Amino acid sequence: MIRNYIKVAFRNLWKYKFYSAINVLGLSIGIASVLLMVLYVQHELSYDQYYEDADRIYRVDFSGTMAGQDFAVAVVSPHAGPTF
Repeated sequence: MIRNYIKVAFRNLWKYKFYSAINVLGLSIGIASVLLMVLYVQHELSYDQYYEDADRIYRVDFSGTMAGQDFAVAVVSPHAGPTF
């Protein structure tokens, strides 16, 4: 039964070459996109995990207003470290 399904599938692929090529191209682009997203998320979640106390790492942001516009930066004076 499976052999018959495969035979019919190949006949349809061969008969409708352009439609099949578009489907295969779309499927390969979709799989490649998902793979890239998974790799990106995995990299972001593993950032700074090689430290012994990785669960104790925090990010300090500075928020302020300049010329009427709010802004936030991740740059803080080195003297702020001992204060914490």
